[in-house]
Amino acid sequence: MASATEPADENVTPCGDDLRALQRQLGMLVRMTTDYPLECSLGTCDFLFESRDEIQVLIESLAEEI
Repeated sequence: MASATEPADENVTPCGDDLRALQRQLGMLVRMTTDYPLECSLGTCDFLFESRDEIQVLIESLAEEI
């Protein structure tokens, strides 16, 4: 499963627009990435994905949150 670091400001709560933007960026990663593991930073979060499926799981989780 992907791991992420906490935002620098722990009192920040992402809004729906932020979550949708993150979801779009992750979708682009799925389409563009061929080599794993993949380390990337999106916004204030750092991710390590071992497979394409891990990115898909996160995208689906974001869809449920939104």
